[in-house]
Amino acid sequence: MKKYCVIDVGGTNIKYALMDEEANILEKGEVETPRDSLESFVEAIGRIYDGYEDVSGIAMSAPGRINCNTGFMFTGGALRYIQNISMADELKKRCPVEISIENDGKCAALAELWKGSLKNSQHGLVLTLGTGIGGGVIANGKLLRGQNFASGELSSFPTTILPINDPINFWANINGTRGLTRVYEERMNLEKDSVNGRLFFEAVNRNDEVAVQVLEEFAQHFANAIFAIQTVLDTEKVAVGGGISFQDRLIEALNRKVSDLFDYYGQYTPILKPVIVRCEFANDSNLIGALYHHLYE
Repeated sequence: MKKYCVIDVGGTNIKYALMDEEANILEKGEVETPRDSLESFVEAIGRIYDGYEDVSGIAMSAPGRINCNTGFMFTGGALRYIQNISMADELKKRCPVEISIENDGKCAALAELWKGSLKNSQHGLVLTLGTGIGGGVIANGKLLRGQNFASGELSSFPTTILPINDPINFWANINGTRGLTRVYEERMNLEKDSVNGRLFFEAVNRNDEVAVQVLEEFAQHFANAIFAIQTVLDTEKVAVGGGISFQDRLIEALNRKVSDLFDYYGQYTPILKPVIVRCEFANDSNLIGALYHHLYE
């Protein structure tokens, strides 16, 4: 059976795995993501590749806007040294095998479509809640990429269209993880960046009144956004991922607020409520999706 070197590039770390064609992880690890230069990045990938023998290719998940057909990276997220670079070609100079590259949010969606919560779904949406809001749109059983490979970049989804003179408040500011931790810090008069997702949900699970209220508001904002998105996509399922998606209280609150909103407005609109589910794959989703893209697209 063929084996593949599969890589998930993050702003802090590069995760990697040796995987077979069925997405079984045979070995995995991670290294720090170079922050200084393209040359350092290519060499970091090269050292990972050197650690495996007889791999049939490299499948990569990476941040930014990416032409998945050619491996050309228009942007690289937080990796500012990646701008308008034919990354697949650069990597092939160091690693002489077939190389594919796809956006990380889209890889998460492909993983859920292939083997996860959206398997056999024709219309769905994957949302990964982290510093921003990544994800991917499934339409007619396939990943929707868009004219410029930017479909599903929902961090920039505006939360208001009125009034025209106010600055746009992007959805990432509302329903990214900081939409919980920042608001809790402000209301509790805590130092900035003193609360992370784990500490916030510890407060929720001990029924801290302020934390519970912040979660309720967060879930309501999420429901409002899903209602707006549903007017365009008419999805069957919305799969929620990211580190905080492990929290049962989050998934329960999101489901409840979405149901309440659609129950109230259902009598006035043809828009139907999607099912809110948790993504089945956690930290391995980008690896699995990158392999799917490499093998089948």
